[in-house]
Amino acid sequence: MLVTDDDDLRARALFLRDHGRKPGDKMFFNHEVAYKYKMSSMQAALGLAQLERIDELLARKRLIFSWYEENLRDIKSIELNYGAPETQNVYWMVTAVLDPRIGLKKEEMMRLMDEQNIDCRPFFFPLSSIPAYFETEQARLARGRNRTAYSVTPYGINLPSGLNLTEDNVAFVCGVLKAALEERTKPSTLAVV
Repeated sequence: MLVTDDDDLRARALFLRDHGRKPGDKMFFNHEVAYKYKMSSMQAALGLAQLERIDELLARKRLIFSWYEENLRDIKSIELNYGAPETQNVYWMVTAVLDPRIGLKKEEMMRLMDEQNIDCRPFFFPLSSIPAYFETEQARLARGRNRTAYSVTPYGINLPSGLNLTEDNVAFVCGVLKAALEERTKPSTLAVV
C-alpha cells in the first residue's frame, strides 16, 4: 500500500503499477517499461477484511508487546522496540536487542530459543550487507556511514509475536530468554589456579 498526500507521486505510482500504462488505458499501450504492482481481487478482499479489523488487530499487538515489556522490564541487557513520542507503534514484531557486552549474538540466541521450540526471527540485516546489493556503489557508501545498523544487527532477534499468543506463551518465551542471559552473565565458578 502506498499512502501519500502528494498528487504527483500518486499519479506516478498509478502509472508505474500497471506496466507503464496511463490509468484507464484499455488498449494496453505502454508508455514506458514498468511493473505489475496491482493487487489481485483476492488480495484486495483480504486486505480490506484486515483493514476492517485494524483497531482490534493493533490492540492485540500492543497487548502482546505489553506482556513482553512487563516480563523483561528488569533485564538491563535487553532493549525492546522503541516507541518515539507522538507516534503509535504497531509492534508488528517484538524486537529484542541484546547488549553486545554479553557476547551473545542473534544466531546463538535463536539456537537456544529453538532448543525450547521457540521460533524467533533474526533482526534484519542492513540492505548494504546482503548479497543482492553488496556490490553496488550505494551499498559500498552505506556500509561506511551506517555504523549504527551494523552495530545493532548482530544482537537483535524478533521474538514470537503472532496474534494467537497468550500471556502464558509470552511468559514462557521471556523465561527462556532470561535464563539464557543469566547463564551467559553469571560469574564463573571455576577457581583460578
